[in-house]
Order: sequence, then C-alpha cells, then structure tokens
Amino acid sequence: MDEASVRTALSVARSAELRGCLAPGDWPDVAVGMLLEGNDDPEIAELAGLSRQATGWDTEPLVAAVYERHEIPAAGTDESTELVARLPADDLRARPAAVTAPMIRLLARLAPPDFASDLAYRCFRVEEYLDCGCAQVDPAFEAELRQLPTLRLAPSVVEALARPLRSTLPAAQPPPGHHDH
Repeated sequence: MDEASVRTALSVARSAELRGCLAPGDWPDVAVGMLLEGNDDPEIAELAGLSRQATGWDTEPLVAAVYERHEIPAAGTDESTELVARLPADDLRARPAAVTAPMIRLLARLAPPDFASDLAYRCFRVEEYLDCGCAQVDPAFEAELRQLPTLRLAPSVVEALARPLRSTLPAAQPPPGHHDH
C-alpha cells in the first residue's frame, strides 16, 4: 500500500470507529486486508494476529500508534459520515445488495443517537418509508449516494472495513407493507 492508501484506509477506519461502525473485534480483518496489500506497519501485523474476540484493551494501543505514526486526525461528525458513506458506495459497486436503497438503509444507521450528521439524518428520515409504499422516496437520492467518489482502496480493504456496516442490511428484500410512522 502506498502512503496515500494507508492514510485513506486509516482515516476511514477512524471515522467508522467514531460512527460506531468498527468495533475492536473488526480490526483483525481490516489489518489482514491491509497486510495483503503490502502494509508493513508492525502494529497492523499485530492487529492481524488478534482474534475476533479482541477488546479495546487489545486494539487501542496498537491502533493509536498507527494513527499517530500516519498523523490521522479525528474527523468531525459530518466529515466522518461522508467518509464512511463512501465506503459502502465502493462496496456496493463491487458487491450489489439484494434490497432496494441499500445506501439509505446503511447510512440511516449512522444518524442515532445524536443526529448530528445532516446526510445520515436525511437517510434516517426516509428509511422507514422504503418498504411501505405510503410515501415516495426519491430514487435520485439513492443514486446520488451510490455515486459518491471512490476511496480508491483495494477490494480486500474495502470489504473488511465495510463488513460491519453491511452486516446490518437485510439479507433479502423486506415484504411491502404499511408501518406506523
């Protein structure tokens, strides 16, 4: 991985952590993806050797050292949401989902509890109407989300970073029906 790719991957990871989309137990998969792409940070190698049951006590010192070495700042809420949004956009371009409006469904999960991101809040507001047909959801909004700029990361890194968020998508299209709003 060149330095720009390492910085991008780490910035996305830090933003995903901030938005609650990357837990300590997710770091081993992310680190393996980065190792496969040629990252040679010793902390990344150590993270790759941890189990999925790793806790923050295991990962935090290693992750903090990597962030410090590569000077990865913590992003603000809107900036981190935008960066995390580009991740599933890249992932869905490579591996389409079996449900309508997957970007809206994924980004809606980033809104609670503080609703501080405008993009996540817009997705949250329309998500409940996706499967009921009682309100029209603008298909251009989903298309706009899917066209977010690529992160230009290797597929193995994108998949590892996107896995925790993507796991929140339904496996199949939910049945249509009216929901109390």
